[in-house]
Amino acid sequence: MPVVGIIAEYNPLHNGHAHHLEHVRKLAADEGIVCVLSSNFVQRGEPALLSKWARTEMALAAGADLVLELPSAFACSSAEYFASGAVSILNSLGIIDCLSFGSEEGDIDVLKTAADILAFEDDDFREILKSELDKGLSFAVSRQNALKTVLAGKSGHNIEKAAEAIDQPNNILGIEYIKAIKRFNSNIEPVTIRRKGQGYKSLDRTSPFSSATAIRHHIRELPDLKAISNDPFLKSNMPEACLNILIKETESGRHPIFPEYYSDIILHSFRNMPAENIASLPYMEEGLENRLKRAAIESVSVDEMVSKVVTSRYPASRIKRIMFSMLTGMTAEFLDELKSNGYAQYIRVLGFNETGRLLLSRSRKKAGLPVIVKPAGYRKLNDLAKRLFEHEIRSTDAYVLGCRNPGHRTGGQEYTSSPIYFSQTIS
Repeated sequence: MPVVGIIAEYNPLHNGHAHHLEHVRKLAADEGIVCVLSSNFVQRGEPALLSKWARTEMALAAGADLVLELPSAFACSSAEYFASGAVSILNSLGIIDCLSFGSEEGDIDVLKTAADILAFEDDDFREILKSELDKGLSFAVSRQNALKTVLAGKSGHNIEKAAEAIDQPNNILGIEYIKAIKRFNSNIEPVTIRRKGQGYKSLDRTSPFSSATAIRHHIRELPDLKAISNDPFLKSNMPEACLNILIKETESGRHPIFPEYYSDIILHSFRNMPAENIASLPYMEEGLENRLKRAAIESVSVDEMVSKVVTSRYPASRIKRIMFSMLTGMTAEFLDELKSNGYAQYIRVLGFNETGRLLLSRSRKKAGLPVIVKPAGYRKLNDLAKRLFEHEIRSTDAYVLGCRNPGHRTGGQEYTSSPIYFSQTIS
């Protein structure tokens, strides 16, 4: 039986995620499930609702055996960096047979057809893409139009569906996973399961398979967070063990955390940061630094600032990634350096059960990157890996400033956080 990899945010872990884990468990049996989990800032350009440690507990309670960290540098990034960072970790582990992910499409061959073109873009594709971008369209729309043009005139079921596939968020990530596997020349086999439940961005709350977006909005709108423990919607949409972790985190005053909790520090930073420093952030284009600075001066919240900058070319997720890259100290130069050197620079363990312990033992003999179990181990890394871990330290120091209870906002928590051992047997 294969060892199966999963790439996830679990923000938070809901019934749709549990359904996927149950499906993967049938594939993995006793061999094991390895989850690469987003750190404290997530792909849409926001702080995670719960810390990576709380979400690690959820992952282990729901069926994962070994949980590894996707550093904030990649977790709070574009789909390409997110996927490439995560796949580089799974590939370097040396024990992963297949990567399983949910998608709207559900047909791996359709996603592979799109990935075959996008993984190694030829001159024609790049020329069409540039032409679309010159029209003022966003990168996502421009890429889809370029793919449609390249596929035009070709026939076949997969070809006709491939261009449409990159219009859906989980399909996009799936295609990026396949692209990364190809570029790393990895033997990992991608497999997909059709996503169950509401759409990624859906706010519908009538289903027991509502999206993580709907769950976050629901929690955000509760007049009293004490109501979480008896909330019918949450009870019907989250596994009991995961809901209990959410309740515990809420009662402690650590979480939930929302983007608006960082409004003051982000507005202050952009108002006072020189334009040339803003221009050095990731995902920037010439002139956008002035637009961001002006919006920070005119706004009173993160949401308002985003709304003043968003255009058809600059979607909200991109603007938010820029904002939180500033908060964590990420630069375009450093992100490019990581990309040029294979993305991930180490494998960081967040949690495991007994099966995960055995997987970790196996991986130590095959891993292509250093494995960090205890935080102090980062000091033995090479310069680039050490700088990546130090960015993680800064990211966590920034993230905890959003904790509702001031007692949880102290810095340096990365130095004192050890992997979670989950002793409960998963049936």
